Amino acid sequence: MIQKFIWLLLPVFVIASFNVRADSHEAPPAPAALEAFSCTYNPGKDRGDLDSAISFHKKQAEKAGMAIPDSFLWTHVKGTAPVDMVWLTVHESLVAYGAFADASAASDDMLAIRPRYDTVVTCQDGLAVAIPVIAPDPESDGPDVAALATYACNFQHGSGPADLPDLASHIAGTNAGMGDAALDAAYQFTPLTGGPDGADVVLVGVAASTEKWATNQAMLNTTPAGQSLVRHFNAVVDCGMNLWASEQVFGGDG
Repeated sequence: MIQKFIWLLLPVFVIASFNVRADSHEAPPAPAALEAFSCTYNPGKDRGDLDSAISFHKKQAEKAGMAIPDSFLWTHVKGTAPVDMVWLTVHESLVAYGAFADASAASDDMLAIRPRYDTVVTCQDGLAVAIPVIAPDPESDGPDVAALATYACNFQHGSGPADLPDLASHIAGTNAGMGDAALDAAYQFTPLTGGPDGADVVLVGVAASTEKWATNQAMLNTTPAGQSLVRHFNAVVDCGMNLWASEQVFGGDG
Protein backbone atom coordinates (compact mmCIF):
# COMPACT_ATOMS: atom_id res chain seq x y z
CA MET A 1 0.00 0.00 0.00
CA ILE A 2 1.32 3.42 -0.91
CA GLN A 3 1.72 5.44 2.27
CA LYS A 4 2.82 8.94 3.14
CA PHE A 5 5.48 11.24 1.71
CA ILE A 6 8.57 12.72 3.20
CA TRP A 7 7.32 13.97 6.56
CA LEU A 8 9.50 11.37 8.30
CA LEU A 9 12.44 11.92 5.95
CA LEU A 10 14.95 13.15 8.50
CA PRO A 11 13.85 12.08 12.00
CA VAL A 12 17.41 12.46 13.33
CA PHE A 13 17.82 16.06 12.19
CA VAL A 14 15.88 19.17 13.23
CA ILE A 15 16.15 22.71 11.97
CA ALA A 16 17.86 23.80 15.18
CA SER A 17 20.86 21.81 14.03
CA PHE A 18 21.80 24.78 11.85
CA ASN A 19 22.43 26.74 15.03
CA VAL A 20 24.73 24.47 17.07
CA ARG A 21 26.40 26.62 19.72
CA ALA A 22 30.08 27.30 19.14
CA ASP A 23 30.90 26.32 22.72
CA SER A 24 28.98 23.05 22.57
CA HIS A 25 30.97 19.84 22.97
CA GLU A 26 28.25 17.79 21.28
CA ALA A 27 28.67 17.02 17.60
CA PRO A 28 25.67 17.85 15.39
CA PRO A 29 23.62 14.90 14.15
CA ALA A 30 24.96 13.19 11.05
CA PRO A 31 23.13 14.22 7.88
CA ALA A 32 20.88 11.64 6.30
CA ALA A 33 22.22 9.64 3.36
CA LEU A 34 20.03 9.45 0.27
CA GLU A 35 20.31 6.52 -2.12
CA ALA A 36 18.78 7.69 -5.41
CA PHE A 37 17.84 5.91 -8.62
CA SER A 38 16.87 8.12 -11.58
CA CYS A 39 14.88 5.90 -13.94
CA THR A 40 13.05 5.64 -17.25
CA TYR A 41 10.61 2.91 -18.19
CA ASN A 42 11.86 0.27 -20.59
CA PRO A 43 9.91 -0.06 -23.86
CA GLY A 44 6.47 -1.54 -23.26
CA LYS A 45 6.68 -1.21 -19.46
CA ASP A 46 4.51 0.99 -17.22
CA ARG A 47 3.50 1.66 -13.63
CA GLY A 48 1.72 -1.68 -13.34
CA ASP A 49 4.99 -3.47 -14.08
CA LEU A 50 6.77 -1.29 -11.54
CA ASP A 51 4.19 -2.11 -8.86
CA SER A 52 4.79 -5.80 -9.54
CA ALA A 53 8.53 -5.29 -9.05
CA ILE A 54 7.85 -3.41 -5.80
CA SER A 55 5.76 -6.35 -4.55
CA PHE A 56 8.65 -8.70 -5.39
CA HIS A 57 11.01 -6.35 -3.55
CA LYS A 58 8.86 -6.53 -0.41
CA LYS A 59 8.66 -10.34 -0.53
CA GLN A 60 12.42 -10.70 -0.98
CA ALA A 61 13.11 -8.35 1.92
CA GLU A 62 10.76 -10.35 4.13
CA LYS A 63 12.51 -13.58 3.13
CA ALA A 64 15.88 -12.00 3.94
CA GLY A 65 14.59 -10.68 7.26
CA MET A 66 15.65 -7.13 6.34
CA ALA A 67 13.68 -3.94 6.93
CA ILE A 68 13.80 -1.58 3.95
CA PRO A 69 14.40 2.04 5.03
CA ASP A 70 11.85 4.71 4.16
CA SER A 71 11.68 4.89 0.37
CA PHE A 72 9.83 7.30 -1.90
CA LEU A 73 8.81 7.26 -5.56
CA TRP A 74 8.92 10.63 -7.32
CA THR A 75 6.94 10.63 -10.58
CA HIS A 76 7.88 13.38 -13.02
CA VAL A 77 5.12 15.91 -13.69
CA LYS A 78 6.65 19.00 -15.34
CA GLY A 79 10.11 20.12 -16.45
CA THR A 80 13.00 18.92 -18.54
CA ALA A 81 14.36 16.12 -16.35
CA PRO A 82 15.22 13.26 -18.75
CA VAL A 83 13.69 10.58 -16.51
CA ASP A 84 10.23 9.26 -15.67
CA MET A 85 10.84 8.87 -11.94
CA VAL A 86 13.30 9.04 -9.06
CA TRP A 87 13.42 6.35 -6.36
CA LEU A 88 14.83 7.74 -3.11
CA THR A 89 15.77 5.59 -0.10
CA VAL A 90 16.61 7.46 3.10
CA HIS A 91 19.29 6.14 5.48
CA GLU A 92 19.93 7.77 8.85
CA SER A 93 23.59 8.35 7.95
CA LEU A 94 26.30 7.25 5.54
CA VAL A 95 27.32 4.61 8.06
CA ALA A 96 23.76 3.26 8.11
CA TYR A 97 23.77 3.21 4.30
CA GLY A 98 27.06 1.31 4.26
CA ALA A 99 25.80 -1.30 6.73
CA PHE A 100 22.60 -1.80 4.73
CA ALA A 101 24.50 -2.06 1.44
CA ASP A 102 26.87 -4.67 2.89
CA ALA A 103 24.01 -6.74 4.35
CA SER A 104 22.11 -6.61 1.05
CA ALA A 105 25.19 -7.70 -0.91
CA ALA A 106 25.56 -10.72 1.40
CA SER A 107 21.95 -11.89 0.85
CA ASP A 108 20.94 -13.93 -2.20
CA ASP A 109 17.33 -12.88 -1.61
CA MET A 110 18.26 -9.20 -1.76
CA LEU A 111 20.59 -9.64 -4.74
CA ALA A 112 17.61 -10.87 -6.78
CA ILE A 113 15.81 -7.53 -6.43
CA ARG A 114 17.83 -5.32 -8.79
CA PRO A 115 17.59 -7.69 -11.79
CA ARG A 116 13.80 -7.71 -11.33
CA TYR A 117 13.67 -3.91 -11.50
CA ASP A 118 16.02 -3.94 -14.48
CA THR A 119 13.33 -5.70 -16.52
CA VAL A 120 11.05 -2.68 -15.97
CA VAL A 121 13.25 0.42 -15.75
CA THR A 122 16.72 1.63 -16.65
CA CYS A 123 18.27 3.63 -13.82
CA GLN A 124 21.29 5.72 -12.95
CA ASP A 125 22.37 5.34 -9.33
CA GLY A 126 23.36 8.21 -7.08
CA LEU A 127 24.21 9.02 -3.48
CA ALA A 128 23.75 12.29 -1.58
CA VAL A 129 23.52 13.68 1.92
CA ALA A 130 20.63 15.84 3.11
CA ILE A 131 19.79 18.42 5.74
CA PRO A 132 16.46 20.21 6.29
CA VAL A 133 15.92 23.84 5.37
CA ILE A 134 12.28 23.96 6.51
CA ALA A 135 11.50 21.33 9.11
CA PRO A 136 8.20 19.46 8.63
CA ASP A 137 5.47 19.53 11.25
CA PRO A 138 6.18 16.48 13.44
CA GLU A 139 2.45 16.20 14.24
CA SER A 140 1.47 15.78 10.57
CA ASP A 141 1.57 12.52 8.62
CA GLY A 142 1.34 14.41 5.36
CA PRO A 143 -0.71 13.58 2.28
CA ASP A 144 -0.70 10.27 0.43
CA VAL A 145 0.83 12.08 -2.57
CA ALA A 146 2.78 15.30 -2.13
CA ALA A 147 3.93 17.89 -4.66
CA LEU A 148 7.68 18.44 -4.94
CA ALA A 149 9.66 21.15 -6.66
CA THR A 150 13.31 20.23 -7.18
CA TYR A 151 15.95 22.81 -8.04
CA ALA A 152 19.16 21.29 -9.42
CA CYS A 153 21.63 24.13 -8.94
CA ASN A 154 25.13 25.26 -9.71
CA PHE A 155 26.75 28.09 -7.81
CA GLN A 156 26.86 31.51 -9.42
CA HIS A 157 30.31 32.98 -10.06
CA GLY A 158 31.70 34.13 -6.74
CA SER A 159 29.31 31.99 -4.68
CA GLY A 160 29.87 28.63 -3.02
CA PRO A 161 28.87 26.28 -0.21
CA ALA A 162 29.62 28.92 2.41
CA ASP A 163 26.66 30.94 1.09
CA LEU A 164 24.13 28.14 1.62
CA PRO A 165 23.49 28.51 5.39
CA ASP A 166 22.51 32.17 4.96
CA LEU A 167 20.29 31.32 1.99
CA ALA A 168 18.69 28.46 3.93
CA SER A 169 17.98 30.80 6.84
CA HIS A 170 16.41 33.34 4.46
CA ILE A 171 14.22 30.61 2.88
CA ALA A 172 13.04 29.36 6.28
CA GLY A 173 12.39 32.86 7.62
CA THR A 174 10.42 33.98 4.58
CA ASN A 175 8.42 30.76 4.51
CA ALA A 176 7.47 31.20 8.17
CA GLY A 177 5.66 34.42 7.26
CA MET A 178 3.64 33.00 4.36
CA GLY A 179 0.73 31.62 6.37
CA ASP A 180 -1.40 29.06 4.54
CA ALA A 181 0.84 29.41 1.46
CA ALA A 182 3.96 28.23 3.33
CA LEU A 183 5.77 25.15 2.08
CA ASP A 184 5.37 22.12 4.33
CA ALA A 185 9.08 21.25 4.24
CA ALA A 186 12.27 21.89 2.30
CA TYR A 187 15.62 20.11 2.08
CA GLN A 188 19.14 20.64 0.81
CA PHE A 189 20.68 17.64 -0.96
CA THR A 190 24.43 17.62 -1.59
CA PRO A 191 25.41 15.02 -4.22
CA LEU A 192 28.29 12.69 -3.36
CA THR A 193 28.31 11.04 -6.79
CA GLY A 194 28.10 12.43 -10.30
CA GLY A 195 30.31 13.85 -12.99
CA PRO A 196 31.63 17.35 -13.60
CA ASP A 197 28.39 18.35 -15.31
CA GLY A 198 26.25 17.45 -12.28
CA ALA A 199 24.53 19.85 -9.89
CA ASP A 200 26.44 21.39 -6.99
CA VAL A 201 23.37 21.21 -4.76
CA VAL A 202 19.72 20.19 -5.10
CA LEU A 203 17.06 22.12 -3.17
CA VAL A 204 13.68 20.44 -2.67
CA GLY A 205 10.45 22.17 -1.67
CA VAL A 206 7.53 20.08 -0.42
CA ALA A 207 3.85 21.06 -0.53
CA ALA A 208 0.72 19.09 0.30
CA SER A 209 -0.69 19.77 -3.17
CA THR A 210 0.25 21.34 -6.49
CA GLU A 211 -2.19 24.17 -5.79
CA LYS A 212 -0.43 24.96 -2.52
CA TRP A 213 2.94 24.98 -4.25
CA ALA A 214 1.55 27.34 -6.92
CA THR A 215 0.13 29.66 -4.26
CA ASN A 216 3.54 29.73 -2.58
CA GLN A 217 5.19 30.65 -5.88
CA ALA A 218 2.68 33.45 -6.46
CA MET A 219 3.53 34.97 -3.07
CA LEU A 220 7.25 34.73 -3.80
CA ASN A 221 6.75 36.68 -7.02
CA THR A 222 4.32 39.35 -5.75
CA THR A 223 5.33 40.24 -2.17
CA PRO A 224 8.35 42.31 -1.07
CA ALA A 225 9.59 39.54 1.22
CA GLY A 226 9.21 36.95 -1.51
CA GLN A 227 10.93 39.08 -4.13
CA SER A 228 13.83 39.70 -1.73
CA LEU A 229 14.26 35.95 -1.31
CA VAL A 230 14.11 35.38 -5.08
CA ARG A 231 16.89 37.94 -5.60
CA HIS A 232 19.02 36.32 -2.90
CA PHE A 233 18.37 32.85 -4.36
CA ASN A 234 19.33 33.92 -7.88
CA ALA A 235 22.48 35.65 -6.64
CA VAL A 236 23.75 32.42 -5.06
CA VAL A 237 22.62 29.66 -7.44
CA ASP A 238 21.50 29.06 -11.02
CA CYS A 239 18.95 26.25 -11.11
CA GLY A 240 16.77 24.09 -13.30
CA MET A 241 13.35 23.32 -11.78
CA ASN A 242 11.16 20.22 -12.09
CA LEU A 243 7.84 19.26 -10.51
CA TRP A 244 7.16 15.77 -9.14
CA ALA A 245 4.43 13.82 -7.38
CA SER A 246 5.87 11.82 -4.47
CA GLU A 247 4.50 8.81 -2.61
CA GLN A 248 6.00 6.51 -0.01
CA VAL A 249 6.56 2.90 -1.06
CA PHE A 250 8.49 1.54 1.95
CA GLY A 251 8.41 2.53 5.59
CA GLY A 252 5.72 4.48 7.37
CA ASP A 253 2.77 2.21 8.10
CA GLY A 254 3.46 -0.07 5.15
